[in-house]
Amino acid sequence: MKNLSNVMFITDMDGTLLPANKRLNPKDLDAIDVFRRFGGHFSVATGRSVQSAMRYFEPLDLDEPAIVCNGGGIYDCAEDRFAWQEFVDPSAYETVKDIFKKFPEVGGEIDLSNEILVPQMSIQEEYHLDISYAKDGYRLEELCNISPDGWCKMLFASSFEKINELMEYVREHNNDKVTFVRSSKFFYEILPRGCSKGAALKKIMEIYRRNGWIVAACGDFDNDLEMIEYADIGIAPSNAQECVKKAASFITKADCDNGAVAEALYYVMNAL
Repeated sequence: MKNLSNVMFITDMDGTLLPANKRLNPKDLDAIDVFRRFGGHFSVATGRSVQSAMRYFEPLDLDEPAIVCNGGGIYDCAEDRFAWQEFVDPSAYETVKDIFKKFPEVGGEIDLSNEILVPQMSIQEEYHLDISYAKDGYRLEELCNISPDGWCKMLFASSFEKINELMEYVREHNNDKVTFVRSSKFFYEILPRGCSKGAALKKIMEIYRRNGWIVAACGDFDNDLEMIEYADIGIAPSNAQECVKKAASFITKADCDNGAVAEALYYVMNAL
């Protein structure tokens, strides 16, 4: 029997493992089960907070460290605790205040370790809250009443065009104490400086002493790019951005709605 005990497969969630309806695909779950029966280690790397991602941990039966907040934290699912975490520099508070003043139609949320605060609402932010959190999983709070300390990340949500304008504004008024990343057509985020899914994946290998393991990573968007480039086997679903496809060593025929992760897992199992 094939032994994959030194192989880790880690996948992005939204747009890769999760289809548009945000329900796990039985085809993907079956492939994950087969991969584990060969000894493989499966986990996720998501821009979601722990509060948002956790509802998928049980159906995925996760017992591996997971990347959350786009690389701002590593959550040990077996121990039910953070194994490692970074926080956004407090200077981000003034940056956010300035952005909300300049772009009053842009919504946003601040992810803390144990709470989600929403200082400004938009249609896109309402959508993000709807797909990410259970009822009462967040709290509306004015920015002036929020402490600048302890932020895991800050997410801005608006139209595609407005996010483009916001990105241009940030380039002209950059805060070099934080990292900005686009995680969707409609979302733009502030992370701790230097944080990314790729950096967090490297951190996992260090913390859990997995040097020499084979790493396969699957993702579809800008925020997955460093992870794809770091992995020994980088995989993109057919719906991925072109920059991610160019960095990947394998592109699935299936998209996120039709078992892209299952196809990626079987590719890895056959290749090794």
